[in-house]
Amino acid sequence: MKFLYRILKILPMPVLQTLFDFVAIILYLLLKKRRIMAQDNIKKAIGGNYKKTALKTYLYFAKMVAENIKYIGNEKYIKKHAKIDGEEYYDYAKSLNRGVIAVLAHFGNWEMMACVASFLKEKVNIMVRPLDNKKLDEIIEGARASCASRVISSRESAFRFIKLLKKNETLGILIDQAANENALKIDFFNRKARVNEGVAIFSYRLGTPVLPAYMKEDKGKYTLVFEKPIVCEHTGDFKKDVENMMIKIYSRFEDWIRHSPEKYLWMHNRWK
Repeated sequence: MKFLYRILKILPMPVLQTLFDFVAIILYLLLKKRRIMAQDNIKKAIGGNYKKTALKTYLYFAKMVAENIKYIGNEKYIKKHAKIDGEEYYDYAKSLNRGVIAVLAHFGNWEMMACVASFLKEKVNIMVRPLDNKKLDEIIEGARASCASRVISSRESAFRFIKLLKKNETLGILIDQAANENALKIDFFNRKARVNEGVAIFSYRLGTPVLPAYMKEDKGKYTLVFEKPIVCEHTGDFKKDVENMMIKIYSRFEDWIRHSPEKYLWMHNRWK
């Protein structure tokens, strides 16, 4: 696996892009269940030419994988082609001295975000779910770590995350995957989706600001965008305050996705 990764990394970008475009089209054609799932999700969420959008999604992720293999860890390339927008929001959130939770969705090049975040004044902590394939997990974790980020398993105790936040550190979390059966349900594209409300609970208990963040790409340039932070309200109704905060977060996600629907991971059964 590592040998294959090294071979792919030295290929010229046009060759790598063509290779993964081919793989994406093959997967789109052969994996019928995933193709139909993507098309159905797009059709129900945003409508339009859902079949075309589904194919564009496969090709976008092919491009994303090729770019990540080629450029993640390449500090010179990242510095030349990337920047941060909304850093004032990040600085404000840090100034509250309550830690920062950057919430991400499987939208845009979320892996590249860890590299661009290295432009910040300090390292950030990236929470990830370990892959079942240990060798592949080692490769991906090494690539993430090469971007000057600390990689933390999502299986770690919540007490460790609390400790980091109390030290005013930053924790980046992808939160848009389906939660367990007993989780909070909110509307996501007008369909009920189970969400992990942990970030809202942290915000409620600790006063931690939650900072929605995504990657914007244009003509080979990457921009890590921080949006205005959200802090959980205290109205006296804990459950309602947590629910309202999760609704606000997912509303941000919807805005991003509606603008560029081909950049969302529609192949995941988000509404199961």
